[in-house]
Amino acid sequence: MPRKILVATTSLGMPGSTGRRSSRDYGFELLDAAGSLHPDLVCLPEEFAVADRPSGQRGDGAEPIPGPTFDTLAAKARQYQTYVVAGLLERRADQLINTACMIDRRGHLVGQYDKIHPTIDEVASGIVPGDTVKVFETDFGRLGVAICYDIGWPAVWDELGALGAELVVWPSAYGGGFPLQTYAWRNFYHVVSAVWSFHSRIIDVTGQIVASTSRFTGLASAEIDLDKEVFHTDRNAAKLLEMQTRLGNRIALNPLTEEHVFTLQSNDPTLSVAEIVREFELEPFRAYHKRAERIQDEARPMVVAG
Repeated sequence: MPRKILVATTSLGMPGSTGRRSSRDYGFELLDAAGSLHPDLVCLPEEFAVADRPSGQRGDGAEPIPGPTFDTLAAKARQYQTYVVAGLLERRADQLINTACMIDRRGHLVGQYDKIHPTIDEVASGIVPGDTVKVFETDFGRLGVAICYDIGWPAVWDELGALGAELVVWPSAYGGGFPLQTYAWRNFYHVVSAVWSFHSRIIDVTGQIVASTSRFTGLASAEIDLDKEVFHTDRNAAKLLEMQTRLGNRIALNPLTEEHVFTLQSNDPTLSVAEIVREFELEPFRAYHKRAERIQDEARPMVVAG
């Protein structure tokens, strides 16, 4: 059946630039506002609790996990029965770690991802790089995390796809822009950014932005379907009208002309995309490309060693 979840994301609106309440308190306010939506997932930015501090002083605000900020996040996750992904600056033993915590609906720590690619200035300030790409299991699907400067390493994003991520959360200091849309497209997973600046976004599997924060609101939300599947038009397009005729509003089709693809979702809780694929003998995009690669490899001339 469809796996439709409500995702909420937040932005801090340039913390420290207005002299308003601390970024930590504002992050908690945003989480409370998101909680009123009854979401399945709420995302907070990178190192949100120290984002309003000058760069040279952020280390002074680092906390252990568990610790005061984590404990408040866990309590709110439990209160609102939602998963929370939040970027924190952790003091772990004698090290500083730029990390993202995933907290489940009961307020328990599911796991942490440590930023693999901190900036040069971060390393100079004592932040220790992580070394492992991670995907976490939730009650709605598989969720991966990348942080800020990780945006510059496509291998991180491709490994998240290879590990089966269906949604990737990107806590960051800056907006990121178009590259996030390309990573969503190239791996066919959803991407959710949560940033210090103005534009945190929810991006679907074809790279289209479906919701965004702005200069005027630090909270945005959207329903996404983790069963949304992408298909190439080759050999599939001829079946679209029959599908629309027989299934009507039980399905949602979104054809993209220039890309020669379409997406398929089920609006019927008794009907899965997998069942539709079988009934109409559809071939998903990934399966089609794998089949093409096999045919191409078989057609290549054998190289005979001299």
